[in-house]
Amino acid sequence: MKYGPGWEPRAVDWSSTRGRILLSASVLFAQRGYFGTSTRDIAEAVAIRQPSLFHHFQAKHEIFRTLVELDLGPSIDRMNQRLAEDSRWAEKLHLAIACDVREILVQPFDARGLYQDAVLALDEFAAEREGIALFHDQIERVIDGGCQAGEFVSFESSFVQRAMNGVLFETLREQGGPSSSVRHERPLQAADFVVRSLLVDQASLTEIREVTRARLGDLEMAVT
Repeated sequence: MKYGPGWEPRAVDWSSTRGRILLSASVLFAQRGYFGTSTRDIAEAVAIRQPSLFHHFQAKHEIFRTLVELDLGPSIDRMNQRLAEDSRWAEKLHLAIACDVREILVQPFDARGLYQDAVLALDEFAAEREGIALFHDQIERVIDGGCQAGEFVSFESSFVQRAMNGVLFETLREQGGPSSSVRHERPLQAADFVVRSLLVDQASLTEIREVTRARLGDLEMAVT
């Protein structure tokens, strides 16, 4: 199953022609939107001919789908890891938000144009809609778990999930794309902003933040 356990997107060499196509397309999708971008535009941005582009991607929707996979797939995998961990629900949620914000700010492609409802409603992106629904369900499971455990105030989990999306994309818009400087405290600040609004025990946020800070460092070292 796509986006299911064990699935991961194909790795990308960003210096390759395929990688440069994805990078240029992501910028154009962010600037012009999916419908305002053609394969000719993308080929020109990469300084290749359209036949060369079609050697790597047969159609524009394949480029778009690949970018969504590269953004969404790791987020789903990270949430699966959080759900499997023996930790407080507040710690799971705080770390999940901080990880997602950090990754979206440091990844090499521009994700600002990837989650438009009118685009994702197209038949070509049925699997992506299912993946997004899966990710949203993961978040709601954490929020509902926290409510049932008495860590979070009682609140509609679907609303919190949408608020999290808003915080995530606002941090990305604030940065202005991958070429801009990263505000390194934003991942923790964004996680604080959401989790603080849910906590029954507000005083526990300091400890939760420090757990996240340490875990972020450990995760970064594991990658390098």
